[in-house]
Amino acid sequence: MLLKVMASGRVEAQLHHSLEQQERVLDELLDTQATAAQLVRDLMGTEEKVAHQLLAKEEELQHCLQRVQALEADAQAATEEGTRLQASMAALCMELEQLREEMQRLDQDVQEDASAVPPATYTAQLYYKISRIDWDYECGPVQVKGIHYGPAIAQPISIDSSQHSRSFVADYLWSLVDTAWAGTGVGRAGGHSAPQGLPLASASGSG
Repeated sequence: MLLKVMASGRVEAQLHHSLEQQERVLDELLDTQATAAQLVRDLMGTEEKVAHQLLAKEEELQHCLQRVQALEADAQAATEEGTRLQASMAALCMELEQLREEMQRLDQDVQEDASAVPPATYTAQLYYKISRIDWDYECGPVQVKGIHYGPAIAQPISIDSSQHSRSFVADYLWSLVDTAWAGTGVGRAGGHSAPQGLPLASASGSG
């Protein structure tokens, strides 16, 4: 009987010890599962974060590639435009050089023409020496006015050209010219006309 009691006590103790071990193992298993679940959640969060970062980097890379392509297109267009501008500049330079040559030629022609025409001052002095008339340039357009400085006296001139013909006015003015000029083939009257361009043949006071 005693042996049975002792045997049953050992069995109970072993059973209790076994239950404690099972509880401890179960607790450790639950802790391990909780830790594993947290690790899985952390890993999934990290993977999601990395995935977002990779997606953002991929979008940034695509944007950079598009920007590079746009810059390459702009560079190509700029190169083509530069080539076109260089050709246009060369054409403009050639045209400018031609214009300079033309201007030099025209300037030379003008100088040659100017050298063939008496200076205005010389012409005016020549007219005065021939006619000895000091014209009044402030009179009306139909008035022929001035002062003729003859050998003896100064004679005023005032003719209304609207009342007389141009031939009459010219003959009258030439009648005032000194006969000393007859030796040059220019007469005072008698139908001789003034040299071409001489103010004496003008019908107005603008001379």
